[in-house]
Amino acid sequence: MDNLLAEAAKLLAANTKLNVTYTHHNARNAEDTDGQLTITHGNQKHTWCVEEKEGLTRHRLHKLQLEKIVFNNKKTLIVTTYINENIAELCRELQIDYLDMAGNAHLNIPPFYIDIRGKKPPQEHQIQHARKLTGKAFQPKGMKLVMMLLLKPELVNQPMRVLAEQAEIALGTVKQVLDDLKQLTFILEKGKKGLVLNEKDLLLTRWLDAYPHNMEAKLEQKLYVPQNIEQLRNAPLDKYGALWGGEVAADAYTHYLTPKTYHIYADTEAHKALLKTFRLRRIRAEETDVNILKIVEPPVGIDKIRGELPGYIAPLLVYAELLNSDDPRNLETAKRIYHDHLA
Repeated sequence: MDNLLAEAAKLLAANTKLNVTYTHHNARNAEDTDGQLTITHGNQKHTWCVEEKEGLTRHRLHKLQLEKIVFNNKKTLIVTTYINENIAELCRELQIDYLDMAGNAHLNIPPFYIDIRGKKPPQEHQIQHARKLTGKAFQPKGMKLVMMLLLKPELVNQPMRVLAEQAEIALGTVKQVLDDLKQLTFILEKGKKGLVLNEKDLLLTRWLDAYPHNMEAKLEQKLYVPQNIEQLRNAPLDKYGALWGGEVAADAYTHYLTPKTYHIYADTEAHKALLKTFRLRRIRAEETDVNILKIVEPPVGIDKIRGELPGYIAPLLVYAELLNSDDPRNLETAKRIYHDHLA
């Protein structure tokens, strides 16, 4: 990322015809930033402290918010390789300025304002991003093993047979995923300590990047209308071999969110029991003003994703679900789950 700020500054100057200068901090410390960017317009100078990020995801954005970055009373500017419109919109809502290598930009120090949207990433960026997600570790079966390692880091030293049982994948796939993780330095050999997970937060970020397409989209999901949502909310789902996820689980872990959607993980037998006990019916296409219950097939055996609260899935999966939502309520709650359970 050595030339990220330089290239972004050059692109901004070309797109706006403004006088854009920058300084890059080669040896930064914990209290410093990656550099500064200054725009001179007439007699006015506007300066941002720069944080460089190879990629900007909801997870990384939430971490920046949690750190509450303020440098010398100057506004912070995120410079990244590419920012998609969903993340860009979230940045704008959170009043976070950004630049990317595609030419997208949002800089706001009133009365100075730049807003450039809709630029697509360079082809080389798309190729590099695809390569990052094509290894076995972040494909659907590998995602299950990475999930289990994030849930239970001590599994990293277990025999491959145990890992295959935990993730419910083939032994050969386990070896391929472990090889990928070692090559990416997410697993390191520590002599007598054996293997250890390295850069767990970056591993979590990579897993979250792939989660919508390579895990959630692969799970069977069915929508129902419950006859009595309160009866269902108050029922002990453990009794049926099911667990609450989504907004209901988020509320249980944070006491911050009033659920508007309902999401239960249940295998085939638990699914049947819930249908019969609570008289669930399939939602009709024309229905809108009803409580919708989504029943989702768990990615592995239900006991393996059970959280510390009875009847709820592990915070890791709740966090992934909330980040995959565009509801600002859920994104704010996700920050709390990360801070309290995953950081």
